[in-house]
Amino acid sequence: MAHNVIDSTGYRQAVVHLAWLRDDQVRHLLFGMIELRPTEFPDAIGCLPQNYRAKKKSRTYLHYRRYVMPAGDAIEWYNDAANGNLITLPCDPTNPTPGDGSTLTSGDFVLEPPWPQAVTSNELPFAPDWMDGARTHFLFPQEPLPREIVAIIQSANNQTKLKEWLMFDLVDLYRDFQGAMCVLAPNPVFRSLEKSHIDPPNTNSAETVAYKIIARHGQVVTGLSLEIVNEHRWGRTLPVTHRFDNAAIAVLNFPIRLYTEGRSITHSEYGLLYWHRPYPLARSIRLSVQTTGRRKQITVPARSRGRPAEKYEVSELVDETESVIGESSSDLMSRIAEAQSRRSRRQSAKDQEQEWFYETPREAIQYVRHRIGSAHDLVLIVDPYFAGRELLAFGHAIRRSDVHLRILSSTAAFRKSDCGAVLAGSGSELQQILDTTFSDYSVKPEVRILGDRPAVHDRFLVVDGNVWFSGNSLNTIGERAGMIVRLPDPEPVISRLEGFWSQARTLADWVKDRAARTELSPESSQGI
Repeated sequence: MAHNVIDSTGYRQAVVHLAWLRDDQVRHLLFGMIELRPTEFPDAIGCLPQNYRAKKKSRTYLHYRRYVMPAGDAIEWYNDAANGNLITLPCDPTNPTPGDGSTLTSGDFVLEPPWPQAVTSNELPFAPDWMDGARTHFLFPQEPLPREIVAIIQSANNQTKLKEWLMFDLVDLYRDFQGAMCVLAPNPVFRSLEKSHIDPPNTNSAETVAYKIIARHGQVVTGLSLEIVNEHRWGRTLPVTHRFDNAAIAVLNFPIRLYTEGRSITHSEYGLLYWHRPYPLARSIRLSVQTTGRRKQITVPARSRGRPAEKYEVSELVDETESVIGESSSDLMSRIAEAQSRRSRRQSAKDQEQEWFYETPREAIQYVRHRIGSAHDLVLIVDPYFAGRELLAFGHAIRRSDVHLRILSSTAAFRKSDCGAVLAGSGSELQQILDTTFSDYSVKPEVRILGDRPAVHDRFLVVDGNVWFSGNSLNTIGERAGMIVRLPDPEPVISRLEGFWSQARTLADWVKDRAARTELSPESSQGI
C-alpha cells in the first residue's frame, strides 16, 4: 500500500534555507525550508551567511544562509523541531562561521499534516523551478510573529532583501509562512511525464494519447500508477488509469475527447508523487495581426494643486486580421464555451458577493449592517465622510459588545452638519455619541481622523479579515448607482489601511486641537 510519507529514501543531499532576524544576540526564525535532492543530482553548493542591517544605527540584522548536508541529517534536524526541541543553526564544517549552533527563537509549532505524513503540491511559491510537484510537510507557528518583528520586516528595504534571498514575498503576499518551516521532497523516481496525441485515434475511441515516463538514473517505472481525469463542460467523466510495469509508455483510449485534463501519479511505496489540477487543452491558437497607423498627440492642460500640463501620444491600429492555427471551433462548441464562461463569471461574482445598488438605500444600508453584525472580533470602517449620524446608523449594528469597532474618517466629514450646526462641524457631536451611546460596551469604539485631503478616497469595510469595497460613502449609500464587492485578496489591503490608521490622529486630540484653533482664529477652523 502506498504511504505519503517523507524519509531519506531516494535522496542523497539536502539544501537547508534559513532566514532569521537577529536583534542584538536574540535570533528569531523568519522562514526555513529543507529541499531534498534526488540521488541522481550533482552536489549542491551552500553559501556563507548573508547579512543586512534591518534598522539604522542598531544591532538588528536580517540574515540568510544556505546549508548543504546529508538528507538524513536534514530530516533529523527538522524532526527535532517538530518534536518541540530548540532549533539551532546547523554547523557547516567546510565553512565555520560565528553563530553556528546558536538557538533560533520560535514558538510552538502545529504539524501539518502529522509527521512524517505529507501532502503533494505543485503550487508552492518557494519551490524551485525544476521541482514539478513535491511531497511537502509544514511546521506552522501556533502564534504569529511578534508585532515588533513584523513591523521591522515590513519596511520596504527589508521586504526587498528578504524577497531577493528567498525568491518569494514572505512579508506581504505569502505572510502565512512567516515563522514557518517546511520540507520539500521532490519526486525521486522520474524526471518528467511526456505525452503525444495519436491521430487518428484507436477504434472505438474518441481520443488516444500516449504517455511516457522519463525515469531518473537508476530508477524503474515499475510500481507507478497513472490516473487521468477528464472534466468536461458540465461535469467529470470516469477517470482512465494505467499501472506501469517494465514499459515506460502507456497508450490510453478515452471514450470522450479530453477537455480539461488532470493527472496524478502514485507509487506503491512513496505514495502520491505527481499531481496537476485539470487544465484545458489548447487545440488551437488564434493569431491577431494589427498594423500601426497614424500617431495622435494629445495635450492635457495644467491643473491646480501642482499638476503641470502634459503631452502623450497614441498610435492608432488599423487593418486587423485574424487567423486560427489548429482546430476550428464549430458554432455549437463556441456557444457552449461562451455559456460556460458566463457561468464561471456569475460564480465568481457570487463568490465575491458583488452587489449593485441604485435608488435602494434601505437595501444597501441593511446589507452593510448585516456584514457588521456578523463580526466576532474586529470591524474597521474607512470612510472620509463618516460622522455622528453614520455612527448611529451603522456602529450599533454590532451584535457583540466585545467586538473592537474602529472608524477612520477625515476632516471632510465635519465641515458642516445637515442643519449647519457648529457642534457637528467641530467633531464634538461624534465624540458625544461615542461617550453616551456606547457606555455599556465592554470595548469602546475608536475613531481617528485623517487630514483635510485624506490619503484614502474609496470606502472600505473590514470585518474579521474580510474586506468589502464601496465606491459610495455610507452617508449616501444606495442612493446613486454604485457597487459593493468583497475583495478576493484582503490581506494586502488591510495592511495598507492599518498604515493609514497608524498615521491618523485620535478624535479626542483632533477635537481639542480644532477647538483651540477656533478660539484663536475662527476663520482657520476649516482646514485642520
